[in-house]
Amino acid sequence: MIQDSPKNRKMAKDQSFMLEQTRIAEILILVADFRVLAAVTLSVAIALYLSFNSKHVYLVDFMCYKAPNTLRVPLSSLIEHVERWGKFDSKTIEFQTKISERSGIGNETYLPTGVHQFPCDLSLSSTIEEVEMVLFTIVQDLFTKHRIDPKSVDIIITNCSLVCPTPSLATMMINKFGFRSNIRSFNLSGMGCSAGLLSISLARDLLGAHNNSLALVLSMESVSSNMYHGQVKSMLLANCLFRMGGAAILLSNRKSDRQIAKYELQHLVRTHLGSKDNSYKCVVQEADDEGYTGVSLSRSIPQVAGEALKTNMTTLAALVLPYSELIQYGLSIMWKKVWPPAKKRGSCIPDFKKAFDHFCIHAGGRAVIGAIKEFLKLKDRDVEASKMTLYRFGNTSSSSTWYSLSYLEAKGRVRQGDRVWQLAFGSGFKCNSAVWKCISKIKPDNLNVWSDRIDQYPVEVPAVMDH
Repeated sequence: MIQDSPKNRKMAKDQSFMLEQTRIAEILILVADFRVLAAVTLSVAIALYLSFNSKHVYLVDFMCYKAPNTLRVPLSSLIEHVERWGKFDSKTIEFQTKISERSGIGNETYLPTGVHQFPCDLSLSSTIEEVEMVLFTIVQDLFTKHRIDPKSVDIIITNCSLVCPTPSLATMMINKFGFRSNIRSFNLSGMGCSAGLLSISLARDLLGAHNNSLALVLSMESVSSNMYHGQVKSMLLANCLFRMGGAAILLSNRKSDRQIAKYELQHLVRTHLGSKDNSYKCVVQEADDEGYTGVSLSRSIPQVAGEALKTNMTTLAALVLPYSELIQYGLSIMWKKVWPPAKKRGSCIPDFKKAFDHFCIHAGGRAVIGAIKEFLKLKDRDVEASKMTLYRFGNTSSSSTWYSLSYLEAKGRVRQGDRVWQLAFGSGFKCNSAVWKCISKIKPDNLNVWSDRIDQYPVEVPAVMDH
């Protein structure tokens, strides 16, 4: 028999303690494994929940406005009108002629009826006539094409920066088409050329809060009441660049509409640099010393737009770029901080062509398109839609990116699975990005605003346009 000595009792106690520690360790391992498993399971469950329950925003269709040929304004007619108006001296006439010829705008753009008159009718009634001509036409065309009952629309958003009548433009549409009394209506003003994508952002948020809803977004800018007839050159630029246009966009979060929708909204990134004085004063509506009101366009717009784009794309890059490009981009930024490059080398810009198949840059002017092209290292084909939009329709403000997308569709370039980057700039200064994924087969033979002459484009736009 083993004697129950103190030594044996100590050994037994030690063995019991070790056994107990082993069991505790095994329990802790099991608990740890369970926590890891639970965390992974929870993560997967959350991902599946978000995948099946996220509110998708579909772009069912959109329409761009094309004015009747009677409102066409060749550059020669515009310059003659400026000369005969009697509001300008020889220097300002020469300046507007020079800008018009070098603007990148062609001879087939449109101006509203009031501007064609002599002298120009810049009254409120003329402005309302222009608004009704544009918005009534595109909404009716959109509803007719898709056989939409106005009472089925749940949300309406209108945007027009420089015209804010009472009742609002949204109410004007409600009265014209007989929308429901409980429709959610919003009217945005003073938000510049980027207001079109701001309206899409608002529509997305509203659709996220209201199930099974249709949203109608209307984007335009009025030219009638905003022709400047003073002598300040920075304000005269608007006379040479802005033209008549508008777009109607139908959005939905209904699963049944996915079958007929063209695109699905993937990302929307907004940037606002209004806290900086140079950005805030870049595009401003103000009165000159003689009391004439106009929109002043600063020479610094391309530089400010580049800064706003850089801020915007930093956020966008993380959402859309492949990991390989993100890693390369991140390392280049770190390397620049450790070893600043020579001034010649400039900043490192990620290759967004690895994320997007098509680019719809706001057709604000030749200088803006050229600056963005150089900044993003794009090819001529990448900015073709924007350049042709500027040439054919001029700067239509908040609706310009939709004219560019229409151009790509008419050319048959947008295919199922393609991703489109809409990029808009506006007063404030703002830069907004929308990323759309094509989810249907876009037929180029479908009629749109470019269909009558798409075979004539692209055209060569000379540095100095002939009259």
